[in-house]
Amino acid sequence: MRMAGGPGDVLSQDNSIFKNLQSIVQLISDLQRLYEDKDSADIEFVVGKEETRVLAHSLIVKTRCSNYNELKLAYGQRSMPGKLLVLQIADVNVEEFNSVVQYIYTGRINLNAAVVFKVLALALEFGISELKLTCEDHIMNTMKENACVFLSSAFEGRNDRREAFREEAAVFVDKCTTHICEHAADCVKSSAFLRLSKECVIHLVSSDYLGMKEDDVWRAVLAWAKHQANVTSSPHSWTDGERQLVGQALRDVINHVRILLIDKQVYAEEVEPTGLVPLELSLQRYRYAALPDTFQPKEPHLTPRAPAPFFKDSNLLTGKNLAFQQLLNNWFGKPSQMWRRLYLASANSYSAASFHECCDGIAPLFVLVLGSSGQLCGGFTDVPFVRTNGGRAKYSTTDRAFLFSLINLIKRPATRFNIIKKMFAIASHPEFGPIFGAGADLSIANNCNVSMECYSNLPHTYDGEGASSTLLMGGYNFTVADYEVFTVS
Repeated sequence: MRMAGGPGDVLSQDNSIFKNLQSIVQLISDLQRLYEDKDSADIEFVVGKEETRVLAHSLIVKTRCSNYNELKLAYGQRSMPGKLLVLQIADVNVEEFNSVVQYIYTGRINLNAAVVFKVLALALEFGISELKLTCEDHIMNTMKENACVFLSSAFEGRNDRREAFREEAAVFVDKCTTHICEHAADCVKSSAFLRLSKECVIHLVSSDYLGMKEDDVWRAVLAWAKHQANVTSSPHSWTDGERQLVGQALRDVINHVRILLIDKQVYAEEVEPTGLVPLELSLQRYRYAALPDTFQPKEPHLTPRAPAPFFKDSNLLTGKNLAFQQLLNNWFGKPSQMWRRLYLASANSYSAASFHECCDGIAPLFVLVLGSSGQLCGGFTDVPFVRTNGGRAKYSTTDRAFLFSLINLIKRPATRFNIIKKMFAIASHPEFGPIFGAGADLSIANNCNVSMECYSNLPHTYDGEGASSTLLMGGYNFTVADYEVFTVS
């Protein structure tokens, strides 16, 4: 008698999987042939200004596209019995349209930065949900290389005739902007930045979160304006005509450069020789140098932009939360310290074991915790978590550890809670993630995204103004949307 689960069963299972894959490949091949069979087609799409004919089969399109009936109402033309149903879609590129129709049959498509937003628009209009997700994944996975290209496409999409795509494009404008602001030094050096529309450049340069010094903001917009004007020479050798062309390109953009914050030597050597700064801005700069006390420090043109990100690749300290990076560095005691991420809970199944594998024995550490309702809190330790045997916690001592609340449900400002019982600063437990305090003041459980074993007993080992067990995460027990751990870079 053969034992179940033996080698024969494994081979049989592998063979079955292989045959199933073969069947899927064959099905895709058959559907490709159907796509190419125009004689049996019963729908004719008339596409683009050239009115190119694209033929398809109504049964396939109806099955795969949830908006089939809406398409017929929007674009359908009367057809005689026995004749093709004709749908005329004028403002669509034929090549992208063909690729979407082929996807409807085969589930295959080649995406690149130039076409992905156009394909996304068609996926939304046709109601092809899996293609929509494929496009969104492609955009996010290639954002690093194509952020400026995507921003340009998303900006155009905000004016699209289709409401669903306008809404999707607006979401990606925000995502692209966040990425560019956090990686500004790299993005402004790309050729895609030089090709951005004036509207896009103003959008970026007017942001408080563009992570660059104002000297570099000026250099970036000047390089952009020279490219737009097709001028390659340096300002010292410009002709009057070239200066005028660059000035026209910079018009409306230069008002968003914070001229008063540019270093005086850079201004004298790089800005003033261009002759492009409007007289009013130039006089304002001289007045500011002579009488700085007459200016309000919170005036927009005197407000420094958020610094370049100190917490590299953070998922939680982005966008409007970017300013918290500087605050954490100030609390750490080194305003310009760079940090690298050791651990992201959502990328590691929220596992306590993976937290210890990635983080034990390393210090200093910042732990950042995101709550299910947007709370943002965490802790700092200059001593490491350690591996322990058995099911007991091991405490580590320091007087430098602290907890903090950055965003809370009662809208209390960002607050730091210092340690008052240094013997119990942090605890290492094999079945828990990071633990701060013997209370514990902040304890992150295994599978913290679903486990209500996470809890906060603040104040116990840590204390400060406004400390309570509900401040950090909104309740004594809670679940965690995500958390990440950083150490010095």
